[in-house]
Amino acid sequence: MTRRQEKVSSLILRELSDLLMRKVQDPRVQGVHIVNVDVSPDFHLARVLYSYLNDKLAAEDVQKGLDSAKPFLRRELNKVLQLRLVPELAFTFDPSIKHGDKILELLRNLTPSE
Repeated sequence: MTRRQEKVSSLILRELSDLLMRKVQDPRVQGVHIVNVDVSPDFHLARVLYSYLNDKLAAEDVQKGLDSAKPFLRRELNKVLQLRLVPELAFTFDPSIKHGDKILELLRNLTPSE
């Protein structure tokens, strides 16, 4: 990954996190955290990894909420980022945070045997 790709990725990550927290009103995406953004070498696609800890939300609903918010998010990114082309956003669920949370819960529930 080039230095420019890394910079654009971190900018998109920061701005998307802020937009999801402050401006997106869809209840399906409340509590979603952006884990990583990977921008393609030609800057046409940004793969966005997200996670959430709210067990009340179904994974399909969260994905549909993010997909429906794509046009709004791209418009808002276009206002902030100084790029000729704002990359197309591709959201993908990253289960690592949920998995880590479950492991921590299991560890908390262990009782030492003596």
